[in-house]
Amino acid sequence: MWTNPTQPNLADFNAFVLNQGVPLTDLPSGALANVSIDESGNLTAVSSTGTVAAGMALVGVDINTYIATWDGTSGTVMPVPTASVSAASAGTYSPYLAWAFLGAEAVTLIPPACMPPILYVTAVYNYGMHKLLKIGQDQPGQTFFTQQRAAFKLMSFKAGPVSASADQSTSDTLLTPDFLKGLTMGDLDLLLTPWGREYLDYSQSYGPNIVGVS
Repeated sequence: MWTNPTQPNLADFNAFVLNQGVPLTDLPSGALANVSIDESGNLTAVSSTGTVAAGMALVGVDINTYIATWDGTSGTVMPVPTASVSAASAGTYSPYLAWAFLGAEAVTLIPPACMPPILYVTAVYNYGMHKLLKIGQDQPGQTFFTQQRAAFKLMSFKAGPVSASADQSTSDTLLTPDFLKGLTMGDLDLLLTPWGREYLDYSQSYGPNIVGVS
């Protein structure tokens, strides 16, 4: 279950991508209890669970930063908060997960009030999943992201969808919808994965002539 199905958030995005098949061993996460960060960026916590390490995103109430150093009970963060903060708990996540989520949240169109919020939330997560497959780096001994990039050919350039093919004896021609003729580089990339296509489906519900899906 998601903690908040009405608003995109990193914790639920983490749950989403794990449910989509990303192994926990390749996308570690953890949590800190009774967290405090002072104005110099010094981080302390009473206890920790899961994986907590330098470089991970640290997210909680009024906390949105990255762990710079960590020795098991204390460390530092960057960027340094403008004022000291404390929270009963904060989650630690892969920076690649955080970057994919922030990028997806920034570009996904916010729906009008008459649309169910879950449509927007799942659109953000689908876009984020697509981006995570492109930028995620495998943990030592893991190969999930490398395999997915190869399987979906995410590192190959696609100039456009194939509309016709032929050999010496047979040929096939597909009717090309008008919207495919105006796809941007980013849109062509999104067509490569089912999550990217789900995001495009959401975006096109706004009409055929919107930014990025014209």
